[in-house]
Amino acid sequence: MSDKLTTALADFVTTTEYASLPLEVVEYTKLVILDTLICGIAAGNEQRTRMMHKMLLGMGGNEESTVFGLDRRVPSAHAAMANAEAMNLLDADDTFFTTSHFAAFNVAAALAEAQRAHSSGKDMILATALGFDINARLNLALQVIAESGDGSLRWAAVQGMGFATMGTAATAAVIRKLSARQMFDAFGIASWIAPTPTATTMSTRTRHPSFKYANYATTAQAGVLSAMFAEVGYQGEDAGGLDDDRFPIAQGCFSADSQLLLDELGTKWWILETAIKLYPSCRYTHPPIDMLKRLMKEGNLVADDIDKITIFLNPMAYALKIFREPPTSIDSDHCAPLTGAFHIPYVLALVAHGIAPGPNWYNEANISDPKLWAFTKKVETAENTSARSDVSQALRETRIRRFRKTPAKMTVLAGGKEFVCEAEYADGDPWTEDTKADWDKVSEKFVNFCGDFIPEETIFSIIEQIRYLEDIGDISNELRL
Repeated sequence: MSDKLTTALADFVTTTEYASLPLEVVEYTKLVILDTLICGIAAGNEQRTRMMHKMLLGMGGNEESTVFGLDRRVPSAHAAMANAEAMNLLDADDTFFTTSHFAAFNVAAALAEAQRAHSSGKDMILATALGFDINARLNLALQVIAESGDGSLRWAAVQGMGFATMGTAATAAVIRKLSARQMFDAFGIASWIAPTPTATTMSTRTRHPSFKYANYATTAQAGVLSAMFAEVGYQGEDAGGLDDDRFPIAQGCFSADSQLLLDELGTKWWILETAIKLYPSCRYTHPPIDMLKRLMKEGNLVADDIDKITIFLNPMAYALKIFREPPTSIDSDHCAPLTGAFHIPYVLALVAHGIAPGPNWYNEANISDPKLWAFTKKVETAENTSARSDVSQALRETRIRRFRKTPAKMTVLAGGKEFVCEAEYADGDPWTEDTKADWDKVSEKFVNFCGDFIPEETIFSIIEQIRYLEDIGDISNELRL
């Protein structure tokens, strides 16, 4: 059996040095790290996070790594588990081609392992960039979206995020300084212990359960454990499940193209193409949010001026039932942020009423506010059928089967006038100078998300530390979160 792919990836992870990273990769990786930390800090006191804290306290272990919202350290694998889940809780973490989020796995593992090992900021940057690249390549290898006979889109019925165990293992391996052979084995071990995909109802449900759309917790934990197993001598599959598509297909997809794992390896850094999200909601809601904010500002409108909004959604979004048939309420429990992030009428009601983005979007006061729910009745959704051609072209004509635009259209009736809004990209998309995230945008996000419970001087201290992360010699003792 060939082991070409796995060997090449193991060599890439273990031989790439910080000094060889292009400057733009270093800078954007730091921005992604800061953004992902913001997501975790903001979710540190959410009910589901507190549920995780109870589990961690019962598990015990060495005090190695910090956990958002917890006043004691825990073993690094446990910290990676808890923090990856917290970082994704508000759905404000990065989005890769509007199909997946996985920086949380790499940042959670890099932080936990760097604290355990007293590693440097340069090590944390390198570990994040390399692990993200492995996860991105695996994600691109998976065909999870396909065209139906009528031209509409459908998501694979069986899918998950277990593939990110591989990239998380790579992140942990960089910090642990594994050899190429150990990294090879870690990939093989990951193919054994990665969470399996589920026959998901993601595309047909209107309320999300506790794991939302993926098991972030044990995916991150399994990645760190894979590196730990390899470090002490465990051996993995001969080819790590990567060379014959076994692992990608087992993770759920219509088909797989594992040769994408090696395309432009070491020269094409996929982290540069992940979008940073400025709102705690599904990426598909962001173009309508941007358009509504812009219209209300330019037209000097307030919520009561608006009579009706029709959102013509990206076809990939409209393939999800929660966008076609939004529920009439959101349950007041730990799943509120999970469901609320996909409830586009509710999200637009928040925006229309000027409520700053952050964890407060899903607090009890807002999800039970009659004026917000009255506004949701003004919002309806439809498919932006004119965008099908862009998606179809990407599916048929590009090797990665992804497209970079986030096309959306919206009509708004207000004051007897009809306003037509259109967008091809959302704020935070990395493909245009106008939308690309920068330190100012992410700093504003930090204040919006955490300004209610963290002093502003602390917020800007954290920003400064991450902006110059390469100057930190010991993450455990010097990085103050």
